[in-house]
Amino acid sequence: MSDVDAISENINIFQLAKQMLSPKTLPHLIVASMMSSLIFILVKISEVFGAVASVSLSLSYLLIAILANNNTITNLTTLSEEHESKTMLSRFFSSFKITVVPLLISAVLFGVILFSIGGKENNWIVPLLGFLFVIWSIAQSISFRVGMVEWFSNGLGDAKLHTYREKISTSSQIVIVQSFSFLIIWIGQILTEAESMTFKDAFLGGFLFICLTLIAQIFTLWLTKDEREAAGSEKGLAAFSFKWMVIAQIFITWHLFTIYRRTFMDPTNTATVIEEAVLMALTVLFAVWSLTTYTVRDGKRLVSEKAALPLAISFAYAYAGSVSVLSVAFDGIDTVLIIGHFLSIITIIFLLKPTLRNSRISSDIISAPARARKDETNVNTTSEPNDDEQPTTEEEWQEDNEIDWDEGKNIAKDTDWKEDN
Repeated sequence: MSDVDAISENINIFQLAKQMLSPKTLPHLIVASMMSSLIFILVKISEVFGAVASVSLSLSYLLIAILANNNTITNLTTLSEEHESKTMLSRFFSSFKITVVPLLISAVLFGVILFSIGGKENNWIVPLLGFLFVIWSIAQSISFRVGMVEWFSNGLGDAKLHTYREKISTSSQIVIVQSFSFLIIWIGQILTEAESMTFKDAFLGGFLFICLTLIAQIFTLWLTKDEREAAGSEKGLAAFSFKWMVIAQIFITWHLFTIYRRTFMDPTNTATVIEEAVLMALTVLFAVWSLTTYTVRDGKRLVSEKAALPLAISFAYAYAGSVSVLSVAFDGIDTVLIIGHFLSIITIIFLLKPTLRNSRISSDIISAPARARKDETNVNTTSEPNDDEQPTTEEEWQEDNEIDWDEGKNIAKDTDWKEDN
């Protein structure tokens, strides 16, 4: 397989998600969710201990991800086929043995890191872990952008002339995004009030939120006006531009909704945990997918599929630790989450224009080989002789209009013949 073929061959995101949720590795996810809760509790007791525990667990699974292709590591961290023959109860408890190696590694790292930083009196690891939350919030938008671009860019090679209709495109985006905006604020009010709500009451109750999303959408459409017009000249690019703008604006709307709920509504803790867990899971999935689809010069993937789950858990532990230490610093998790969502919105807005510009470059790169093959085919077709065609140059004498075929042409006429002396 050539480098170009290797780069163009992407991993299906649904297959990756299915693999990460495989029963053979499911105990890792169960233990990760339990340990994340323990980290939150430990941070309230000792911020340094909680931060070190989070870093240790994250580095442990990062090491497992690096060694994922090693057969010994695979056997120690993945359930074997023999495990299926046991009873259900025995299978459930014995399945957690695959988490022993990562936990032992993290325990060793915990001791080494705690000793290296000077123990409980350390005053920089907690701010450092808190700063990771800023990076994570920005990475959330970047990974979302990478995942969506990978998904939407399949048709970029079909470059055909296209008439861009700005008014139709813009109005369609407004209708789709504002419909989504109204739908989620309607559902959000129903869940908060715990009772049914009419269309009118939902609209009046969420009028401020709808105005905020409309202002944000108008700003993004104005910001990307030139790039959308440039992308609209080709059919493949126009479709990519429309889909990217819609999904990016829905992403912004969802984060605005989360901020609005925590500011003006009173969501339950259960709803908050579910919402943030789903958002974190999607972010991790997109981030890991973007890494597994990235190839190096020899055609091999930067991150193998076996390393996907350990890498995702490593990200999750780092996120859990950063949120935990900041929630203690801000005396509540709501303020931390609002800051994170706001950073994600700002980041995705900054990525709108570069994404549309880069899509044109990608389209040219993808389309160039296809155009070259088409030109080569045309050259080969025109260069082959056609038996049905009549010669042109050699047979043009038959069409010489200067010859009078009735009278003939005397080649001796007007010739001065002289005798040789």
